[in-house]
Amino acid sequence: PWYEKPPLLYWMTAAAERAGLGPDLAPRLPVALLSIAFLVFFFLLLRGAFSERAALFATAILATSAGWLAYSHIAVTDLPLSATFAAGVLLLMPGPADRPSRRRVLAAGALIGLAVLAKGLVPLVLLLPALWFLRRDIRAIALSLATVVIVAGPWYLAISLRAGRAFFDDFIWKHHIERFGSAALQHVQPWWFYAPVLLAAFLPWTLLAALCRRDLLADARIRFLLAWFAWGLVFFSLSLNKLPGYILPLLPAGAAILGIALDRAARPWTALAACALCTWAIPVAGRALPS
Repeated sequence: PWYEKPPLLYWMTAAAERAGLGPDLAPRLPVALLSIAFLVFFFLLLRGAFSERAALFATAILATSAGWLAYSHIAVTDLPLSATFAAGVLLLMPGPADRPSRRRVLAAGALIGLAVLAKGLVPLVLLLPALWFLRRDIRAIALSLATVVIVAGPWYLAISLRAGRAFFDDFIWKHHIERFGSAALQHVQPWWFYAPVLLAAFLPWTLLAALCRRDLLADARIRFLLAWFAWGLVFFSLSLNKLPGYILPLLPAGAAILGIALDRAARPWTALAACALCTWAIPVAGRALPS
């Protein structure tokens, strides 16, 4: 029995094998297609929330960043987690009515439930900033969390009944609690580990961070994106064990902020020209990040 990860990636791979794909494509093609599907969703949602140019900038930044590209090509759980989680959280972003519709809340809960099936319980921790922004709408919080349980709960209940204590000891204790606070898994890194990882993950767009001004925070939607990004960075930095892929769920929030900042910049094309000089570093970062 393999209790280290939940089943979503394995279901995707199995479906691809049933469709006749070989051992190279079956694990990888579903991940790549999910990445593309998310990028389309990302563009459409940001276009509706901000502007078409901001959405185009943000989507181009995410799609061509070293981190997103690297993990869209390999059969690991980080991209399925990031795509489903980010799609769910984006649906909870404040809008003109300052609260998401019932349909959006249900869809968000379903997507976050898939994220819990992709890599475990970490999405529930990363969800805390979104729940804080919903704190005045207790019904929306309850409905979204209930949907998460309805989507993810049956598998967790079935595997717990079938495997018993072995599942809890390996999946919950070892790969959640010990992964956060014990050196036993041998991925120990210093607290500042993710600073250079983020700089590499956003290549060639890292320099666009200089365009992010304080006046952007007047927009509640940007505060929402920043809270998502900052809380995830703090949480993963506090964990004793660190791997580059852990911060992949933060990249859509960061790319959205960079795209909006670029859209509102006085000289966006000058900034883009400066970023073009960084393209030489993408192959180096792309090879390093999945390890």
